[in-house]
Amino acid sequence: MENQENKESQESKARKAQLWSQLVGIGLDFALYLAIPLFAFIYGGEWLDAKYHHKFFVLIGIFLALGLSWYLIFKKIKEVKDLMK
Repeated sequence: MENQENKESQESKARKAQLWSQLVGIGLDFALYLAIPLFAFIYGGEWLDAKYHHKFFVLIGIFLALGLSWYLIFKKIKEVKDLMK
């Protein structure tokens, strides 16, 4: 009886650890989906601004990066929902 309870407790801890690692992975994915496009498009916009002596390429880059990030995060949320079913 005690052995069975101990085994169930260990299985519960293993499930919690696995869930925790999955949640951390999803959080890191969201952070990367937001950070990488923002950095890339902002620096690209700054480079284009310097090359063509304008000030709007950074703004365009920010909007493109946010749109791309929104799409990637939405896609990841849909993937997670499908896994939970």
